[in-house]
Order: sequence, then structure tokens, then C-alpha cells
Amino acid sequence: MKIKIGTRGSALALYQANLVRDLIIKNAVTEDAPLKIIKTSGDRILNASLSSFGGKGLFVKEIEDALESNDIDIAVHSLKDVPQVIPYRFKIGVVIKRDDPRDCIIFREKQENGEKIDSKNFVSFLRSGSVIGTSSLRRQALLSRAKGGLKFEPLRGNVETRLKKLRDGQFDAIILSSSGLIRLGLSQNIDAYLNPLSFIPQCGQGVIAIEYKKSRHDLDEILFPLNDRDTMVCVFAERECIKALDCGCASPVGAYAHIKGDGRLNLRCFVSNNKGEFLEEELEGKTEDFKEIGKFLALSLIEKGALGILSKNYS
Repeated sequence: MKIKIGTRGSALALYQANLVRDLIIKNAVTEDAPLKIIKTSGDRILNASLSSFGGKGLFVKEIEDALESNDIDIAVHSLKDVPQVIPYRFKIGVVIKRDDPRDCIIFREKQENGEKIDSKNFVSFLRSGSVIGTSSLRRQALLSRAKGGLKFEPLRGNVETRLKKLRDGQFDAIILSSSGLIRLGLSQNIDAYLNPLSFIPQCGQGVIAIEYKKSRHDLDEILFPLNDRDTMVCVFAERECIKALDCGCASPVGAYAHIKGDGRLNLRCFVSNNKGEFLEEELEGKTEDFKEIGKFLALSLIEKGALGILSKNYS
């Protein structure tokens, strides 16, 4: 059986698609899993914010079109790029074991005195007026709470392009997803990893997802060995929470779930706006109740004024 894999063409996307391909072949599903590179709208828009053109879904639309037309059998995504609501014909059937979910910060000027930078003291290395490269409203909101007086400039492009812009002096520091740098062998650039319990990541960050048609029941059985249940529980709790908030891509929000040592699921979520208002909540429960935990946490945030906070992002 041939399984055709759809993917974007960046170095990171190809790494992820090849990882999935190798896992499929390792599990003796098939010896033939060719990649089809698909250029998405998000890849074409490099000089503007994605939110002004439709948001994160721009990285998956053309790939889903290829699924619909049977040009590919499965699509490999960074889950953080996949909207919480996808076309009813498709499903996220598999998630690979989560890589590092944390954000990280990289400084243009490195410390010459050997002083260690970590998630607790990284803001002390930022001066008032420092220019931070990030297009993420979530990262801007969290960093502004940690340090006032910072300036933010859009940062788009693949990982190497972003690092080059930093080296060229366009920014004093940039914030990226740790997992992307680690996957590409570029973790030596990272100056500090940011604690996900306080610097809450984007929903699904660090997770590779496989999407395919609901009608492809043959793929359910074939791909089952690739799925990581703990990761599935965590990321779908996150996705249920963000979906229930119905906040759209132009809002600074984050959600992060992890399974604690006692086996219970802990989910944290925050909402904010461009006026500086901020609300954070957490909820714990049994792992089998992951969807309900996500929904109930969203309801708790709504009861405490989340929708009023989020509404001001559009005013």
C-alpha cells in the first residue's frame, strides 16, 4: 500500500514529514510513502501578520484541499498551525509524542561574562526600548507582563531566516518555539528556555499531527501505533479550551496541559488583549476527562470576564 504524505516545504516541515514517513515504514505499514510538497497561503505571505489574512489556517488550507481531492492520503502539520475547528470531513487522527513545548529567547548580543541566562532571570537582560522580534500576540502579551517598555516588530519566515534577521541586527532578541530549533539541530542558539507553567505556550506547541479523512478507516488501524495517548490527551484538552473560548487567531491566548507525577491532568490557559488586561486560570482532573477539563476551564474563564477581555482586541 502506498501512503502519500502532504507537507509544506520548509526545512522544519520536511523534517516532520520525514519523521512520520520513517515511523510508518518502521512499523512495516508500507515501504512506499512519498512526500508531496504543497505551498500554502501562509508560506506566500511573508510581510504581513497572518491574522489580517485569515490566521493560522492559512498553513493548512491547500494541504486539506489535496486531501479532499485524494492527491495525498495524510497531511503532516505542526499542530499549533491547525485551527481548533477543521472541516467536518477530516480529523486529527494521530499525534506524535510531544517534543519540547517551551518558547525560548535568543539574544543578539551574547553574555561575555559567562553569566547564565535562564527562565527566571532572562528579562533582566532586556533593556527598556529593546526591540523584540515576534509576530505572536501571545508572546507579546506575556513578555510585556514580564518587562515593560519593550518594542515588538513582526518576525516571519523559516527558522534560519529568523535567526539571520537577528544576526543582521534587526532585533535585540527574538522568541521562537524551542521544538523547531531542536528538530533542526539549532538548539545551540537558545539562550533561555521559558517555563511553560508561567510563559504559557500556544495550544498544541511542540506536537506533530497527522490529519486525514474520517472515511479512511483503513488509516485508523495503520497509523494507530504512531499515536501517543498522553500527548493526545494534553493537546485535545488545550484545543477544547481554546475552541470553547472562540477567540480567533487575532487574540493573545495560550493553553498548556501536562500530566503530573500523580497521573492527573493539569491545564492552564490565559486570555489577554492589546490593552494589557490579563486573566489566567488552571484546572486539574482525570486524564480520561480531558475534553471536559478543557471545556470547563473555558467556562471558568468566561465566568470571570474572558469574553470582555478578548472583545477589546478588536476595538
